[in-house]
Amino acid sequence: MALDSKLKDTAYIHECGWGKILGHLRKQFEQWAMERFAQKGYKGFKMAYMPVIMNIDMHGTNNNDLANRAQVTKQAMSKVVKELQKSGYISSRQDSKDKRSVIFTLTAKGKDFILGARASVADLMNEYRKELGKKNYEDLLNKLVSIIEYNDKKLNG
Repeated sequence: MALDSKLKDTAYIHECGWGKILGHLRKQFEQWAMERFAQKGYKGFKMAYMPVIMNIDMHGTNNNDLANRAQVTKQAMSKVVKELQKSGYISSRQDSKDKRSVIFTLTAKGKDFILGARASVADLMNEYRKELGKKNYEDLLNKLVSIIEYNDKKLNG
């Protein structure tokens, strides 16, 4: 019975816990993004592509830097890169400075996608700004950035 009581006392974490809220927001954002991508003609685009394509610089990014920025292993990135190349979003060439390295660049289709994605996110941010009020929205963003910085310090030393 004591365990049941303790479990009941922590029910609010089940309903309003950090992980649950973030997980729910992530699912909502992914659903919104996929609908928006489809509306803009990017029907085959997967959310798994985002960390890779969004971290390619205008003049190209080598495979090591891209894996680090995207926070994925080189093996996982390799699969995504192949799919992005096959779909025409990115191209690759050997790094002239390091023959073991590959430089990935955005194609016109990739650049167009990124411009559309950024415009869509700006629209969503404006929608939230109107819903919450400018000050509340900016305060929320600042607090979330503070949490990210706190976690970075705590987790990464």
